[in-house]
Amino acid sequence: MEGIKFIGKVLADGHLDLPKDKAKEVGKLYEVTIVPLEESGVYSTAEKIASDKGFYVLTEGDIEKIIHESRNIR
Repeated sequence: MEGIKFIGKVLADGHLDLPKDKAKEVGKLYEVTIVPLEESGVYSTAEKIASDKGFYVLTEGDIEKIIHESRNIR
């Protein structure tokens, strides 16, 4: 299973704006998790934990890559 990450917007009619290639897949089912951008602190939280544990060489970008690879997200 391969996932993708994108930023979508809730449209006026209540639908979620999808990337064009995914919007063409009418009827295909996806598991969806919605995280507001202003509250998406998973990377900074993970970065703080890594720093507290002594993993000083890990940057937010490194942690993002680890999270994405673990979830098979490109």
